[in-house]
Amino acid sequence: MASGVRVGTRADGQKTRLRWNAVDQEKTHEKHRILVVDDEPNILNAVRRELMAPPFGRHQYEVEVFANPMEALARAREQVFEAVLADYRMPEMSGLDFLHALAQLQPDCARLVLSGHTDFDSLIRMINETHIYRFIPKPWHGYFLKSSLALAVDLRQATLAQRHQANLLREDGVELPADAVNEIDQILIVHDVPAVAHAIAESLTHSGRIDDVFGEVREHVRHAHVPRIDTARIKVQIADSLAQGLKIAADTRLSCVIAGYHMPGLDGASFLADLAQLQPDCACIMLAAEASMESVVQALDLAHISAFVAWPSSDFVLRAAVAEALAHRRLTLETRVLAEMCASRKLGAVD
Repeated sequence: MASGVRVGTRADGQKTRLRWNAVDQEKTHEKHRILVVDDEPNILNAVRRELMAPPFGRHQYEVEVFANPMEALARAREQVFEAVLADYRMPEMSGLDFLHALAQLQPDCARLVLSGHTDFDSLIRMINETHIYRFIPKPWHGYFLKSSLALAVDLRQATLAQRHQANLLREDGVELPADAVNEIDQILIVHDVPAVAHAIAESLTHSGRIDDVFGEVREHVRHAHVPRIDTARIKVQIADSLAQGLKIAADTRLSCVIAGYHMPGLDGASFLADLAQLQPDCACIMLAAEASMESVVQALDLAHISAFVAWPSSDFVLRAAVAEALAHRRLTLETRVLAEMCASRKLGAVD
């Protein structure tokens, strides 16, 4: 079984650097490095053919494929990858463990899962613990594979560019304006069972002994302290229908939405997808006693949910999911503001 096969070479044989100021990426002919890990050689060959064949779209790729996840991790210690496509069920290491390990080496590598055998619980763990960007079921459609990968690469580039520009300002001692990001986080709970909605609101708005342990619990992927909810900085609204939830979203800038899956008239995944169109910066969390693989994949792909919380859930699990979603959203918005300030000052960009 062949492994560690490198596909494609650059014309000059040199490593390229990320172009922070690339407006027309396709005109640079820069190829993006992609890592593909699957224990089935036919899958590796199929993905490689798909990504290397026209139509290329706005991106072209250099693809490295590995049948052995340990060899893929060894390569990741030497080479930076912009995105990874990983199978879930592999004999040497599960996809979940592989993505955990890769995230330690390359936290900015966009993570996509390509699998035909993932069970529901494993999918939820990959969303909640390794923050996968997309789940692509086997067999896949070529256009969906390419479009998903292109979006993942775009998001990574934008994030790194903004981070670079924000760091330029920080190095010059420029601070973020006090009013740059809303001080109050607006949280919307959408559920057709009032008792459930109020229980969630109660958990989020009242401090308790659970807060004392947040600083001691370490997050699985990045080994960072789990952020805690500041009850003084959140405001919670409740909607008992998806229509009411969309009406609130039309009038209020939301930081996070927690939506039940089983709702009359429209499922929670479709609702979150609609909400993402209205407020793309809003963090989305899906809540359900049970849901299908298809519904969770839909919520991940269309709304890019940050977490799936099984209900009933402990206060800790719920609060940790919301706290992490809010912290990530705030960091993203702060970095974006700093990047805009950097651009307005015409500070240098890396070529």
